[in-house]
Amino acid sequence: MKEYDVIVIGAGLTGLVAAAAAAKRGKKVMLMAKGTGAVAFGSGTVDLLGYLPDKSIVNDFYSAVAKLPPTHPYARLGTEKVAAAAQFFLDVCKTEGFEYTGSLEKNSFLPTAAGTLKPTGLIPKTMDSSVIAAAERVLVVGFEKLKDYYPQVVAKGLSRIAGYDKQYDMINIDIRQGEPGRDFNALDVARWMDTPDGRSQFVSQLKGAVKPGTVVLVPPVLGSKPSYAVRDELEGALQCKIVELLGMPPGVTGYRLRSLFMNYIKKIGVAVAEQVNITGSIVENAIGRGVVVSTMARERIFYAKSFVLATGGFFGGGLVSGPGTASEPIFKLPLAGDMNQDNWGDLKLFAQNGQPFAQIGIRVDNNLQPVDENGRLILENVFVAGRNLPGYDYCLEKSGNGVAMASGYHAGMSV
Repeated sequence: MKEYDVIVIGAGLTGLVAAAAAAKRGKKVMLMAKGTGAVAFGSGTVDLLGYLPDKSIVNDFYSAVAKLPPTHPYARLGTEKVAAAAQFFLDVCKTEGFEYTGSLEKNSFLPTAAGTLKPTGLIPKTMDSSVIAAAERVLVVGFEKLKDYYPQVVAKGLSRIAGYDKQYDMINIDIRQGEPGRDFNALDVARWMDTPDGRSQFVSQLKGAVKPGTVVLVPPVLGSKPSYAVRDELEGALQCKIVELLGMPPGVTGYRLRSLFMNYIKKIGVAVAEQVNITGSIVENAIGRGVVVSTMARERIFYAKSFVLATGGFFGGGLVSGPGTASEPIFKLPLAGDMNQDNWGDLKLFAQNGQPFAQIGIRVDNNLQPVDENGRLILENVFVAGRNLPGYDYCLEKSGNGVAMASGYHAGMSV
């Protein structure tokens, strides 16, 4: 019987960080996932904590954590573990040649494709917007037929914000040069930018519009790979600074981050199984022994000494609900939170206090292990991480990838 030291279930940022941390400790790790994980579609930034429950903006992460409720994942972990997770994340990115910047001491406020600013913690260097402060002029670049991106919205919104009240000009790049065809998304444009011809066309169409002292804003399209080569080449050719905006999904920057961690974990020996349908588990005497994988032909059991559950929330399928019921489907773990489904939603989509169902997750202790309603450990060798956890609303707080990173790292260091 083949047995792994650790099986990590889920390939979002939580699972990727957990697998990386465990493998770096010499553990024999398998990462199993049904899909790509939300990280592939997201912003690629690590939102640590943008807002407190009272809606106040967070500038210093360390002081803000003390104001969180005790059931919040950050309150359970403590700031030292979050800081260690952040350093691990930064080290991995640097090792892979796609260094991130930022810190826990101070949030960055990044310009978005909606013409607003968004608080976040750790960012790729392509999104470092600090150069805008010294810019004499900002050129917002659009692309013909690019969906969900409008340069005029960017310029109008940012020009009203203190520190961004610059001269804004706009220009559209025509990828097809007048030929008919379907609309593009950001990943299509990024793959075009991967090609020498795409970069050459971009420079030739833009060069006449770039003047000294100009900062160029683009959607997240500076190549699809976790590399700064495209940005560096374009900045050299145009003699200006280029900044990527936070954009709508599919998030190319998230796609890069997933590729980076996938490359890294494979290099350090993690076995990866994707498109895997895990339907159950084998549990004996409060210890998880294995997970059951269903295929077209048969069921297989994969055994491990420890497990990290990083399968996501309701939207990701890591938590499931039916009329009057809600649970975690693999280990059948109980959930914490208001189980009265009539109270789960607010009819106002952008409700001031968020959507109540977002606070629901697997009941855990301060070590992020599953417990019953009396606090007794249910499974001794299972750790819960990421969106499986209760007690936080990542949309409202802007804490999604931060909790994913911190809890995934804790799990990977604990198994």
